[in-house]
Amino acid sequence: MAHRRYTTAAFILGWRPQGEANRLYRVLTPDFGLINVFAQGVRLEKSKLRYQLTNYSLVNLELVHGREYWRLVGVERQGFFNNQEQNSLIKRISLILFRLIHGEEPKPKIFADLKMGWGMLEKVSKSDLASRDTTSKLESLEIFILIRILADLGYLADTTETAEILGTNEPDLAKIFAKRTALIRLINSSLAESGL
Repeated sequence: MAHRRYTTAAFILGWRPQGEANRLYRVLTPDFGLINVFAQGVRLEKSKLRYQLTNYSLVNLELVHGREYWRLVGVERQGFFNNQEQNSLIKRISLILFRLIHGEEPKPKIFADLKMGWGMLEKVSKSDLASRDTTSKLESLEIFILIRILADLGYLADTTETAEILGTNEPDLAKIFAKRTALIRLINSSLAESGL
């Protein structure tokens, strides 16, 4: 019996080894939410998929649904970051997503917000990463993405503090940085109230 193949965009948020040559990836997709994807033989030197599956990269995946996991059939990498600061930012957001998203269900809004933030992060990477205001841009961008994700998941209400962030796709990072203390307090209290 032939298995149905699914093609979806995805963010690779992490992986762990499975046996000697395999990996189990955690990926966020718009159609299936946060899923585990089993990649057989991907740790072998001869694997064609090995270099397409780096953490925090944006990819198109071809999958089949198995009993325990989704199984990887093909992958095409769309983009990735070489910079440690950018990878650290996506890693911190990934850890929060792992805490807050449970079960497989479509998450198109969260995926869209993460993709938008990823695109903005890519623009920051093209500027001078050694400049002083890059740190403030990265911090502001992280706040922007987290507030959007928390609101998408229902952990954060639309208030006067968050209205500007939730109402735009092109944030003023300088304004966010100026309000960062209050916004970080809001994010932390939302995470604390979630009980996760």
